[in-house]
Amino acid sequence: MTSNEPVPFRPLGIVKTLMETLGFEVTHCYEDLIFVEHNAFLLRMEAKGQEVSLLFNTESDVDKREEIEELLKNAGKTHNLAISCSGTYQMTANETEGTINILFLD
Repeated sequence: MTSNEPVPFRPLGIVKTLMETLGFEVTHCYEDLIFVEHNAFLLRMEAKGQEVSLLFNTESDVDKREEIEELLKNAGKTHNLAISCSGTYQMTANETEGTINILFLD
């Protein structure tokens, strides 16, 4: 079943509901980024509300990426979201500032 509701800019509520429905826990949100438990992947909300990018952590299990991508793409369609894989990222701690750095690759 697909929703006929328009997708708002940065649809955090929709994405969070979608992730919880699929059994994933959203652990943190920062501006346009949505972090998911265990940091195997994250989602980035794009300029158009319905567009969401999927990025995998370079340290995630490569064998599980395709399955996760298909699961998210198919589930996203039911909420009028176009979820597409946009590459990978690396996350490192910045000990001196108490922050993390994210480097987007691909």
